[in-house]
Amino acid sequence: MLRFDPAVIVDAHGFAQPIGAITLFIPHGWRTQGGVEWGSQYLCTNGYAVNWRASAPDGSASIVILPQTGWNMNNYGAGSHTPGCVQAPYTNVRQYIEALLARWLPGARPLDYRVREDVRQSLGVADSVTPMPAGQIRTWVEAGEILFAFSERGRNMRGTLAAAVIFKRTSSNFGTGPMEALNATALPAYGVTAPNGQLDFGYFEAIRRSIKSNPRWEQLISGHNARIGQVAREESRKRSEIIARSNAEIARIRQDAWNAYQESADRRARQFSEALRGVETYRDPDASGGTVELSHRYANAWRLIDGSYVLTNDPGFEPYRDLKVEGRRLEALQ
Repeated sequence: MLRFDPAVIVDAHGFAQPIGAITLFIPHGWRTQGGVEWGSQYLCTNGYAVNWRASAPDGSASIVILPQTGWNMNNYGAGSHTPGCVQAPYTNVRQYIEALLARWLPGARPLDYRVREDVRQSLGVADSVTPMPAGQIRTWVEAGEILFAFSERGRNMRGTLAAAVIFKRTSSNFGTGPMEALNATALPAYGVTAPNGQLDFGYFEAIRRSIKSNPRWEQLISGHNARIGQVAREESRKRSEIIARSNAEIARIRQDAWNAYQESADRRARQFSEALRGVETYRDPDASGGTVELSHRYANAWRLIDGSYVLTNDPGFEPYRDLKVEGRRLEALQ
């Protein structure tokens, strides 16, 4: 004989008043704790996650629903654009489940793994490939379950942990090489533990299948997610504008730097040429081209009103005083 109690996982803080989020059956007499949690630690999943546990009266067996999460990775070194999401190397559901097990029960030893095609199909998310400029976006779902062993208070224990992950891979090539970005969303995971020899797979699978979401809570969560999505789209638009302005400013700076470099390069080339030829270039509005080349051996150059030039190392030279001819001092090009 099997005896079950109905259980409700409550969302106590997400909306105007507490609401039952999820229902399921649990073994009779088991204790429960946890619920839908809200906080900044769940920014990657729009601010909330399911974190719940049911335990046998003597603590010998348990059922857990572990929080949903998300991560991303890419081959071009960019950080995450989604607040709270981390970069992680998991490219398939098995890698994720093994990492999750290590965090949930440190020291647990994986014994076996199986693909959960039934779980994958129950999610109703179809695999797809969407073409995009210079690439494509591929979306697919994986689900699996791991059997593991661990020790607890000297007792040899067994357990299973099942999870499903929605993957989205963006591939593109704009002529600078392949660019790959992977974004993943893991749904709440289902884990069970029991003493070795008492892990009834069919029994705990029946409990998993009894899990149902409250349609009213789903409606409220959908509205919340839609608002978060709108904010994210607006922030993305703002980021795009900022990036565009930044790129324009960078382009201007580069152009200014290039122009300055060219002027500097032209000046260095002229000065080098002058040094080889032993001349200095002076500004002279009355000369053809506005400049004139004179010997660099003299510190001062003058153009007289009669069109002649005077070169001298005498800093006190005055053309009218010394030569009775008006003139003006020429400035060397820098």
